[in-house]
Amino acid sequence: MRIADTKKGIAIMSEPKKPISHAKEPEPKPDMDKKASSKGGSHVRKRKLRFDRIAAVFVPLLLIVLLIGALCFHSCQRRKQPEDSGNVAVATATTKQTEKATDKPKKTTEPDVATDTTKTTTSTEETSRKDGKQITLAAKGVDQGNLILINKEHSYDFPNGDPKLESVYEKRNSSYSVSDMEVQLDAETIAQLNKMMSAFETETGLGGMQVFSGYRDKADQDSRYEDGSTGFRGGYSDYHSGRSFNLKINFGDGTSDYYNAEKYPKYSWIAEHAAEYGFVVRYPDGKDEKTGEDSRTYTFRYVGVPHALYMQEHNLCLEEYIDRVHSYSADNPLEITADGKTYQVFYVGIGGTKDVQVTIPSGTYTASGDNISGYIVTCE
Repeated sequence: MRIADTKKGIAIMSEPKKPISHAKEPEPKPDMDKKASSKGGSHVRKRKLRFDRIAAVFVPLLLIVLLIGALCFHSCQRRKQPEDSGNVAVATATTKQTEKATDKPKKTTEPDVATDTTKTTTSTEETSRKDGKQITLAAKGVDQGNLILINKEHSYDFPNGDPKLESVYEKRNSSYSVSDMEVQLDAETIAQLNKMMSAFETETGLGGMQVFSGYRDKADQDSRYEDGSTGFRGGYSDYHSGRSFNLKINFGDGTSDYYNAEKYPKYSWIAEHAAEYGFVVRYPDGKDEKTGEDSRTYTFRYVGVPHALYMQEHNLCLEEYIDRVHSYSADNPLEITADGKTYQVFYVGIGGTKDVQVTIPSGTYTASGDNISGYIVTCE
């Protein structure tokens, strides 16, 4: 053993190594560098996995914090705006008070305020006129109104509520008389008749005018047809409208005659001015083929002021006027100037049993059935 040891010692002595110890040699430890080298990939993966987890949690938190900060900043900015606006308002009010107190005109390069206001008003009026307002025309009202046409071709069905009959004897004024207490006419017709007769008496100093043969019901008209005093059966007479009447002159000496302006020129004022009150001669001379009745100068019909003036100016009977108006629409109305006003007149067809809605210019309007197929609308 010694020899071995000696040899070992010699061996040891020949090599610069540590002295031999008889203590139990510790078990050789694994080479850490090699171990680390052999397991280094696993540790790297674990580190990367941990960083990924941390990033997955940290990044959303960071975004949330940034978002909250941005919202807070925006909210603060909005809160400041009302304060700024309030300050401007106060400054403006103060400026106005100062200007009012000093009462001195201030030079400005802005457009003239009055001019701008005028333009705005005009624009508003044009928009209102363009857009207008919507009205409903009832299908059952075609046979009612001042412009209904009743003749041998267009019968009358006697609707309820039109005409609004009143006693001429009870409603007349002292400027004219009535043949009997039974004569009736539409209320509006009587009102305009009173105005015309009063003006006639004032302008001419003449009297003696008398109204006869106003409204007739179907039975009365049939009776007249049967005895040969008329060529119109019941339902086909314009007297059914309650707006037609006959006029005669009582001369004061016990004699009288049907009204005739040419025959009695000093009474011509009525023929010349009747249209100004809404009246026309119902069966004018030279219109027999249109009216279906012999011409006569003493039967007057109330149609309304603008229509009567237009008919007189253009020498039209009622049939011709209604036929002409039928060619005008709300988009292209007939314009009539009367009494310093401009009227827009147009036709609206019904063509069935359903009510019709139509847009008209804003303002006053009237709508009369024509007793044929629709309405004649008149707008001021």
